[in-house]
Amino acid sequence: MRIQLEDRDGRQRWVAFAGSEMSVGRAPGSGLLLPERNVSRRHARFVRSNGSVFVEDLGSANGTRVNGERIEGRRRIRPGDLVQIGDFDIALEGGAAEGAEAPPPSPAPPPLPGAAPGDGPSLAADGAPDVAAPRGWLLAASLLAAVALVSTLLGYGAARLLRPPQVPPERASR
Repeated sequence: MRIQLEDRDGRQRWVAFAGSEMSVGRAPGSGLLLPERNVSRRHARFVRSNGSVFVEDLGSANGTRVNGERIEGRRRIRPGDLVQIGDFDIALEGGAAEGAEAPPPSPAPPPLPGAAPGDGPSLAADGAPDVAAPRGWLLAASLLAAVALVSTLLGYGAARLLRPPQVPPERASR
């Protein structure tokens, strides 16, 4: 069984739902990491019980919707139901045991916006690297390059200001 995730820019990814529970939120270590401000740290969770799958809102600030309806507590979901958490649309896809063939994984998308500096790659529910997890090292490298450029420009400007004015040779002899 898989969970299909689509962000507001239309980027899609699939996450295997192999265990009995998967947490969803902004907090590092979430089974489904969604680093957006309109997603609570511990927003919701998917639970598999007795052959059914449920989504449960964990008291999030912005709520969880199933097929457009805001839910409270736990709601059973089926393949084809649309779960909305923040700016993300989430759908459940049946596994191979149910006769449904899962789509191939999408190519690695760029990091999702809203990541805090220092957030590193996380693991998806299946233990594989989560390709949409934020990459704090890229932000740090960009910041370092900008600081180096500004420092160089400031150093050049300070050197010009501190240099004594040069007098043209024809004026020096008068």
